[in-house]
Amino acid sequence: MTLALRLAGLLALSFVASTAPAAAPSYSPLVAEIGAGGRPPADLLERAKAVAEAVAADSVEEVFAFVADRPTIVMAGVTLGVPRSVETKGPFKDAVPALAEIGLAYTEGEPVLPGGKTIDWTASRVKTAMTTIGDRLAAAKWGRDPRVPGAWCTVRGVRWDAKAAARAGLGGDRGVYVTEKVAARASADATAKVVATLTPGLLYRLRQSDEENGFSSIVLPNGRIGWVPMEKTGDPADWSLCFEKGPAGWVLTTFVSALL
Repeated sequence: MTLALRLAGLLALSFVASTAPAAAPSYSPLVAEIGAGGRPPADLLERAKAVAEAVAADSVEEVFAFVADRPTIVMAGVTLGVPRSVETKGPFKDAVPALAEIGLAYTEGEPVLPGGKTIDWTASRVKTAMTTIGDRLAAAKWGRDPRVPGAWCTVRGVRWDAKAAARAGLGGDRGVYVTEKVAARASADATAKVVATLTPGLLYRLRQSDEENGFSSIVLPNGRIGWVPMEKTGDPADWSLCFEKGPAGWVLTTFVSALL
């Protein structure tokens, strides 16, 4: 091998080493209580279908009829160190104020019109509420939420200690969980080497929220990167709706959001 070829090889190795992602600091995953999954009762699915049909018909009054008199709003940020606020709203006599309050919980920055035009904030928030309710029902995976005993929610709920996250150095990170043991691989490839196993009941650091080849990139406890199929993971800061059963049947009692 000539000197030029040897130098080229060394430069190539140097480039690979310099561009390879460095290991992050090691950490301890955060203990969390994750709601159980399962298929909800048939009468709840019928009620959810009725709510979805009311949304599709753009009937604010019909949707309001399925909302509890005093709905609970659960809000937090998308990172693990932001504590959750829980507020009970109402009672509401009319549909528009109720849906506007719910829509506000799902509003990440409100629109600004050019030229000094005014915006009907109430109508904007009602539209956000209707859209969000419809979207959450359409994408429902159904599960329990430890913060809302007895309820069925459109996704599993997760409860953790935000202060513990901050103490562990995870306060500014987004989290991810699994509901069964899942192999983490060296790359976004189902045939890649297994580098770790993720365990239920823990929140791990999410490296990037965008998928690659159907995989999520996760920071493992040793600081290395592991890749896990997206369908095997859950977002502890996901938006959801929760139904509870009362004398009038299943009603929407709790609205959960996480905003930037």
